[in-house]
Parts: sequence; C-alpha cells; structure tokens
Amino acid sequence: MPEIVTPPQQAPLRDVFQLMGAVLFVIVMLGVGWHAAHYSGVWPA
Repeated sequence: MPEIVTPPQQAPLRDVFQLMGAVLFVIVMLGVGWHAAHYSGVWPA
C-alpha cells in the first residue's frame, strides 16, 4: 500500500482565516439587522 502523504500546512491557516471572515460577516449582518430593527421601530428600544 502506498504511504499517505501529508498535505502542506498552509491549508489549515487559510481555513482559519476563512472561518474568522465568515464569523465576522455574520456578526456584522446581525449588527446591521439589529440596528435596522431598532431604527424602523419594529423592535422598540
């Protein structure tokens, strides 16, 4: 059986940055939605 070759270690770091970007995007979208709900009067103070 052939030996399993380990991939280079750059991929996990890229995945971490991608995950951080996705989390930041969700937080920003929640913040924008929260502000819009307050501003429109749907969610009172």
